[in-house]
Amino acid sequence: MSGRPPRPPRGDAPPGPWDPIRDLISLKERMNRLLEAVLVRGEFQQGEFARWTPAVDLREDLEGYVLTAELPGVRRDDIRIRIEGGLLTLEGERPPDSAARDADHLRIERPYGSFTRSFPLPGSIDEGKVRARFDLGILEVVLPRSAGARARPITVQVT
Repeated sequence: MSGRPPRPPRGDAPPGPWDPIRDLISLKERMNRLLEAVLVRGEFQQGEFARWTPAVDLREDLEGYVLTAELPGVRRDDIRIRIEGGLLTLEGERPPDSAARDADHLRIERPYGSFTRSFPLPGSIDEGKVRARFDLGILEVVLPRSAGARARPITVQVT
């Protein structure tokens, strides 16, 4: 008999350590989206709270800004991107799975339906050079800064 404890069955790996900070940040982000929907867009109908909200990253680099959104199950033709008054708006719709539409569900965790996300852009962008790429459910929108707003190195004399 070995002194080692038995290994858990495959696929039943023990969960990682609980991170309360991560959970609080996730809760804060969900509350912010809820408040934005109610206060900013006036969406206070019961059905609106079940609305799908895709995960989005917005980062800044030397050339401008890059937005990356996870949109699994969304067709390219169902995505709309608008830039108005320094605000980037991403809209679209993920339809319910046609095979599951008529089935008796035991559990539904994958949300579907329309979504809208808006992001204020911190600087001026060159709207004529904005480009988007959609591949394997990931949308990437590249927003180059306007020529006058690009970061450039300068030399500073220290006295």
